Amino acid sequence: MKTFFTASSLGLATLLFSTFSVRALDFTPQETWRSLEGMRIPVLMFSDATGRIRYQPPGGWNFSGGGATFMLYPPKLNGAVMKLLLLQHAPGTPQITSISSADLTKWCQNYLASDAKEVKLQQENPSPFLLNGRESREFVFEYLSSGQRFQTSVAVLDWSEKEHLAVIITALAPDFKAVHDTGNSSLFSWSLRKVEPAKATPAPGATSGATAPAPGPTPIKAPNQ
Repeated sequence: MKTFFTASSLGLATLLFSTFSVRALDFTPQETWRSLEGMRIPVLMFSDATGRIRYQPPGGWNFSGGGATFMLYPPKLNGAVMKLLLLQHAPGTPQITSISSADLTKWCQNYLASDAKEVKLQQENPSPFLLNGRESREFVFEYLSSGQRFQTSVAVLDWSEKEHLAVIITALAPDFKAVHDTGNSSLFSWSLRKVEPAKATPAPGATSGATAPAPGPTPIKAPNQ
């Protein structure tokens, strides 16, 4: 359970975020591939209430997860991980684009290491990527954990009326830029294939809703028509 603090005219209100079993997006991956210039490129498919999401992870990265969580691991880099989290929010939660930077910064720090010390906000990025046309907001932190210096980026966006989507990338400080740039770049492969509603097939012998013209002679037009 994550607590999200947002300011209001009456003071500081507390809104709760958590993962739920009922969700629009399901990160259980279905492996498939696409063809490009004769090459087979592996891609993943996720289920969504409005269709199916196609996503091409970075080459060579391992992945795991399902449900509300999906994780990717760059090869040969200890401590590096990219997480996608679906978060259902309380009714009345403001849109991400309307929340102050100060409040979002506080919330994002919930996703740093539990023993994080000397935490510093490095930068705020207004929209490093779009998912389904929705803008994101990203905050990058540097901190000390287990005697090593890490960096973590936390990006969050409005996914649906009841859900937010967070993308969290963590790596040791010397590795962070490469991991972060590769991870964010992969999100540009994200595409939604909407499911078209099935059309009803009329029963044999059934007539359509349109009224057929009555049989009769073809009308004769007047000379000046």
